[in-house]
Amino acid sequence: MTSHQTTVSFTSLGCFKNTVDTEVLGGMLTSLGLRPVSPYEDADWIIVNTCGFIQSAKEESIDEILSALEKKENSTTRHVAVTGCLSERYGQELKENFPQLDVVWGVNDPLGLARFIAGKSRETYRREPDFLYDHTHPRIITTPPNTSFIKISEGCDMKCSFCAIPMIRGAFRSRTVDSVVQEAVGMRERGVAELNLISQNSTHFGRDRGGESELPLLLKSLSPLGFDWIRVLYLMPEAVTPEIIAGFHTPHVLPYFDLPFQHVSAPLLKQMNRGGDSASHAALISRIRGEFPDAVIRSTFIVGFPGETESQFNELCDFALNTGIEHFGAFAFSPEEDTPAFDLEGRLDPEELVQRRETLMDISDANLEAFNQRIQSTTTHFLPAGPSPWESGATLGRIASQAPEVDGFTEIHADLPATSRPIPVKITGYRQNILQGVTQ
Repeated sequence: MTSHQTTVSFTSLGCFKNTVDTEVLGGMLTSLGLRPVSPYEDADWIIVNTCGFIQSAKEESIDEILSALEKKENSTTRHVAVTGCLSERYGQELKENFPQLDVVWGVNDPLGLARFIAGKSRETYRREPDFLYDHTHPRIITTPPNTSFIKISEGCDMKCSFCAIPMIRGAFRSRTVDSVVQEAVGMRERGVAELNLISQNSTHFGRDRGGESELPLLLKSLSPLGFDWIRVLYLMPEAVTPEIIAGFHTPHVLPYFDLPFQHVSAPLLKQMNRGGDSASHAALISRIRGEFPDAVIRSTFIVGFPGETESQFNELCDFALNTGIEHFGAFAFSPEEDTPAFDLEGRLDPEELVQRRETLMDISDANLEAFNQRIQSTTTHFLPAGPSPWESGATLGRIASQAPEVDGFTEIHADLPATSRPIPVKITGYRQNILQGVTQ
């Protein structure tokens, strides 16, 4: 008679940095003898890795916690653990409001959480020291086999007035180039074709060691490993130097520039503790497009920051339209406790927030449609992700201009394995912002 192997399932919310955290925790649990299973199975433990960035993310996290506790009550699931950003910010409140939770853990010391779940320890969560995973930590894989993420740094020193990330994740701290390369070697050997580098601020990679950004060196070091696509996510616009732009000329690095401008009005950016203005942001985009004819820009904008006038909002809309940014999201200002912006006067009415966001997203849709039209009948490369849910025999995936999850999908009328490397396809059309194509 064989003994029961404890099973764990994960719900990972928020950004892909959280995805990496979930995979690292999963690797630690596996090394301790536990077995990860699908979230659709009844596991002994459900682990909810929460997001606590803005109000809507907090609400989603609470919903998932409630769902997990319901499974605990009505299925064979016996335990629920909560970790991540929400529990780092509101750990005590979660314990008080959800006494049915078996453990509440923050973003540091994932090995301590793994040992708790595995029954090896009953220690409680300790905030210090700040954790930074590296190539020596095992990871499970939750992404399609041909794409993955490496977190190149943790924490943030930007101190944007609206953002709680520094108080959640701690000071900015980078991994070494060698550590990232060693992890990447293992991914390439496993068949990963698309490597996504993520960080709260990838432009500052290595600067905490006292010098200039080491991002160009990192890209140069990763280039020979054989990845088809190397994508860099989260570049702070005011920290993008000519040397960093030049680093994107490195072979296999995609000309995909993720630049969260947040706004373009100089007074508002100053209130946000950000730099730049509409002219400097437009100049950065022009420089990038001048050097990379196939460049694709992604950004995010905040509407309704306290004190935002109609004129400042119109300036933002004009910028978004005139620069033709291919992909951008708009978010209504979310007042976060303990941030400087929380106490600012001049908050907009909720109805006005909704209207401004919708207006800006209409421009986003128009920009994307113009881009989709521009690439009609062109040949590009396509990375398969899995069968299309809409058409039998078709495959859903992404082209190089589409980052995972945030930029939509491309549907190819062919049956392609999710282990495939990028293949040549011809774009033939689009419907509801899903690109259509055929293999070449």
